[in-house]
Amino acid sequence: MPRKPRVRPEREVKKIEIERNVIEQFLMNVKDLAKKNRKWVVYASIGLVAVTVLIIAAVVAADFVSTRDEMRFEKIMYDYARYSTVGDGEKIKTTMADLKKFIDSTYFGFAHTMAFYALGNMHYNQKEYLEAKKNLVRFADKEPKSILAPLALLKAAIALEEAKDLNGALELYRRLENKYSESIIGDQIFFNTARLYGRMNDVLNSRKYYNRVISTFPESAFAAQAKKRLFTLGSL
Repeated sequence: MPRKPRVRPEREVKKIEIERNVIEQFLMNVKDLAKKNRKWVVYASIGLVAVTVLIIAAVVAADFVSTRDEMRFEKIMYDYARYSTVGDGEKIKTTMADLKKFIDSTYFGFAHTMAFYALGNMHYNQKEYLEAKKNLVRFADKEPKSILAPLALLKAAIALEEAKDLNGALELYRRLENKYSESIIGDQIFFNTARLYGRMNDVLNSRKYYNRVISTFPESAFAAQAKKRLFTLGSL
């Protein structure tokens, strides 16, 4: 027995026709508007093309600049490694000055940001601890999500300890604790904080952070050292 054709309810048919009419009417209105304002449509199209060209040109230029800067940065780092190997202090200083000029003459990109990290470590090796701290913190500020950010802050804190600025070092350790306690150097953050409190004769907080190393990172090499430090404090 043949199937009867499905009859669409009158309301549904009318709704679809109304929707179609609305869409068609909209397209007709757009078409009429374009005809009436043909000159402005042409200008708008030219403007859109010009903006697109400018965006593409900017991307290409930024890529060219980044590539050029990376080559400059690699050359400076190569020179530094070469002079460090032979212990040429004068050339090392010249290379560090070149890196500082590189930072001042660049504004974005991987090489620009990494230059702060590299220069901070160079200053640390020269025992110029305040300059080391400044550059390492600037790197961490620029790249807070980088795996190197906690390492930079840790070395900056140690640099301040070397410069006898214990309060400044403690401030950085607190920043490390707040943002990077679960990073790969979390155990060292707690250990160094405990050690610093010990230097500041704050035995209570020193014990607290040594115990945090032991409880949070029981398999860490720093946990074994923390136990020894606690023993000397007479609390184990």
